[in-house]
Amino acid sequence: MKIFLTRWERIDNHNATRQGSTMTTLGKVRLQDVARTAGVSASTVSRIINGTGRVSTEIEQRVYQTAERLGFDLRRRKKPRLIAFLLGNRHLLHPFHSRILAGVEAYCAERGYHVLFLSLHYPLRVGWQDLQVPHIVQRRDIVDGFILAGAHAQNLLDLITRTKLPFALQANSVLRGWREADYDAVYYDDIDGSYQMTRYLQALGHRDIWFVGNRQFPWFDRCYDGYARAMSEAKTAPRSAGPDLDQPREAGYLGAKAILAQGASVTAIFAGSDATAQGVCEALRDSGLRVPDDVSVAGLDDIEARTMHPRLTTVHVYLEQVGRQLAELVIARIGAPGLPPRHVLVPTSLVKAESCRAPAADRLGDKPARSPSALVGR
Repeated sequence: MKIFLTRWERIDNHNATRQGSTMTTLGKVRLQDVARTAGVSASTVSRIINGTGRVSTEIEQRVYQTAERLGFDLRRRKKPRLIAFLLGNRHLLHPFHSRILAGVEAYCAERGYHVLFLSLHYPLRVGWQDLQVPHIVQRRDIVDGFILAGAHAQNLLDLITRTKLPFALQANSVLRGWREADYDAVYYDDIDGSYQMTRYLQALGHRDIWFVGNRQFPWFDRCYDGYARAMSEAKTAPRSAGPDLDQPREAGYLGAKAILAQGASVTAIFAGSDATAQGVCEALRDSGLRVPDDVSVAGLDDIEARTMHPRLTTVHVYLEQVGRQLAELVIARIGAPGLPPRHVLVPTSLVKAESCRAPAADRLGDKPARSPSALVGR
């Protein structure tokens, strides 16, 4: 677990020494006035503001209702406005998540918020009570809200929900089985992007199209769903390969090698990410096959596409826009906690490049073409 902007730990310690003594005056109404009207002590109101102690839901709701009636904003504190960006169980500052973070920072800066980056690695299949997370994640007197990106599961969502702080999540990579309807979420449309890419390959004349990616990860499984829908509509069986590896490039390499080793008919491979497509291309080259002359290759995310030769056909994901939408959801909920959960879908677009072309059989007319698997080792 890595934490940046560590000066906030000093703020944490400073605020902790003031627990129970906060007597902020906002306008003509004081904290003591809220406490007296709600029938609780001033220290109870302070604990509710700071999130530093257990208070029953009934009392907390009464205090918030009283404060609202008196025109006292419990959420205004003398501290910088801060959104925590929680990157879960992924490699630190991967270009994919860096672009999301850039969008978050840009939107927050425009509205006077700072962004704190936290990298969290935690078990995905234990109860929320068993999670070990930094104390700052549960302190309402420091953080105004959260943005969740990377690989997350329901257990962390349950834990953050108990802080009563607003949050939004980049939902493509949340483990399946989470309560989607309960939370603010932003998706990029990987399912439709995968569908459109497969339709494009079919329009070029490909029928023997394989999907490569580790479907144990939800973002690859979502891509497979779009691919499988297009294959089903074309009355063609979907086929996939991809070992259970965390490194997409290695998964792409070994997945392509597995397709060739079994002698399967293949004229095109759709990889669930550009990094996976890099591994696919390496495996084809090592097997004596050419891209796109023997096998067409496509990817998704448009991260590495421009650095590849031939340039990769891919699905562009508007990651900075994903980040801006995440920040907009969180800041909107800070201002209006009673809003119903909202979902935002950011479109994707095809980027057609040199790594895809019509299959060899279509280019050779009546001359029979051999399967790429049959050409291995030529």
